[in-house]
Amino acid sequence: MKTHSGGAGLRRVVIVCLAALFALLAMGVTLMGTGVYRAVADDAAANSAQRTALSYVVNQIRRADGGGVAVGTFGGGDALRLTETGEDGSVYVTLIYCFEGSLRELYMEEGTGLAPEDGMELLPLSSLTLSVTERGGLDISAGDGEHQWSVTLYPRTGVEEVGTL
Repeated sequence: MKTHSGGAGLRRVVIVCLAALFALLAMGVTLMGTGVYRAVADDAAANSAQRTALSYVVNQIRRADGGGVAVGTFGGGDALRLTETGEDGSVYVTLIYCFEGSLRELYMEEGTGLAPEDGMELLPLSSLTLSVTERGGLDISAGDGEHQWSVTLYPRTGVEEVGTL
């Protein structure tokens, strides 16, 4: 009796080709999923940084609400000045501002005359905009160049607008 061994070989080739096609498709789906994951993770990180920046500024204002809250300019941009008086009568100032791509904080005794580059870098941030509303609120906006996040806060002591800090 004669048997055809060519048919069994053809089946093997078809099975191997199907397995290779399946492996290529699985690899493509995995690579596509990795790209989507990276994009989502990057967006989440940027969003988290901006929300953290706004949350930080709001909490600092609430912490210093018993003293003085003022808005002015420092280092070529908007800045927030929080004033508190120490037990010995010394006046301490906290400046929060955006300088050279980062949110910065500068804590000093009033009149020390430190420069914007002396502040401690807190978070990456491209812009911080502060403005006083007609009703006495403080509009705070933070941005990364692409997105802008904002919040309005009404400090108990009010907000003073000053020139250069």
